Amino acid sequence: MKILLASSGIPGHLNPILSVANLLKKHNHEVLVVTSPELRAAVLTAGLPFHSEIPESKTFFGHLLELPGRQDVPPGMETATFDIVQYFIPNMPAQTKSLQLILENFHADIIVADNFYWGIFPFLLGPRNQRPAVAHLGISVLNTCSGRSVPKRKDASEAVMEAERVRRERILLQPSQIAVDKELSQMGYRPLPCPLFEAMATLPDLYLHPGIESFEYPDTTSSFPNVRYVGPLPLPAGETSLPPWWKELDKKKRLVLVTQGTLANRDFGQLIGPALEGLAKEEDVLVLVTTGGQPIDLIPVEIPSNARVAPFLPFGQIMPHIDLLITNGGYGTVNMALAQGIPMVTAGLTEDKEDVSAHVAWAGVGIDLHTNQADSEILRKAAREVLDTPSYRQRAKELALEFASHDTEKEILVLLEECVQEQKDFVSSQESSELKTA
Repeated sequence: MKILLASSGIPGHLNPILSVANLLKKHNHEVLVVTSPELRAAVLTAGLPFHSEIPESKTFFGHLLELPGRQDVPPGMETATFDIVQYFIPNMPAQTKSLQLILENFHADIIVADNFYWGIFPFLLGPRNQRPAVAHLGISVLNTCSGRSVPKRKDASEAVMEAERVRRERILLQPSQIAVDKELSQMGYRPLPCPLFEAMATLPDLYLHPGIESFEYPDTTSSFPNVRYVGPLPLPAGETSLPPWWKELDKKKRLVLVTQGTLANRDFGQLIGPALEGLAKEEDVLVLVTTGGQPIDLIPVEIPSNARVAPFLPFGQIMPHIDLLITNGGYGTVNMALAQGIPMVTAGLTEDKEDVSAHVAWAGVGIDLHTNQADSEILRKAAREVLDTPSYRQRAKELALEFASHDTEKEILVLLEECVQEQKDFVSSQESSELKTA
């Protein structure tokens, strides 16, 4: 097969795409990765062929972080709306044009795009027999931000949940739907036939979901026949090496990994600082911190003696040794932890992190602090509860078994091959029908 893989200009979106691309390359399929030019090095480091989006594209996440007024928007739904209306939707024309130009010379059998690469929507709104097969690769919980994924709080009444649904519709869903349909109209296409955040799973021929069904709300899965759960994605090539201090750690102590990911990591006073302060006197704990590539000296507190810090940590190598994850709710990191049976404490409201954190609590694998600004003492108590209450780790281990039940590599290959064949059969049947009526 010839596969064109498209990623938004965000490392957390690109990494899953690189995982799938390497898997396909391993089986001698011809692959090409397209994303923002700023991420060229990441693609090449993974050993994959790279194609830049058109020069005038501004799809790199650095442009998002620099958008005027973004820092003044409250975290949560308001920030999600800002990002969608001001960044993801305006990127559609450049992404669509990039794909169209590449396909003139790279005749792909299938396009695999991260599910927020909305430049694929015009292909899905046009005639099916005039495009390759299209698969979306999920990079967060299913139907993130949609009306179907309103955070399920175990202590919330139905009236409270309904009020939350109404609020989400007003603040996020309506403005996003209006913006995307307006952009599509300006590009010469019809409106989406369904809500924006459900279109990601409804419109493509196939939706590959790197996760497991038990981590998803039951009522979000039944209406999407194209969704296929494939378990944990393999890590892309080029993972960083272990830091020198790793060999010196006292493995008898409980290892706590703390991360704010690679996007919402501009203010370490939100989670990393409170985690270091809160756990500084826990004698049975060693705290491992990654700054996601940011300078270590941006951490606003003193590094305690029971902590070790590195710009990057090779999660694939250290996760099997971790006892607790403290995270702002990045889906990729949460997935890796669950695949290893690691319980967690989450504190994040930006991007999709409120939804992911709510799933953590709902699934019984950790505690969601419902905040974007963690308090050190509250965080300490939550960490102790998860570490000292066996049910959290037991539930995480149950989910790890479900992850392990998937043969991810085989499932992805078979599903993509079936998707390509179905598209070829459809085109062939259309051509036959046209010949009969001619």
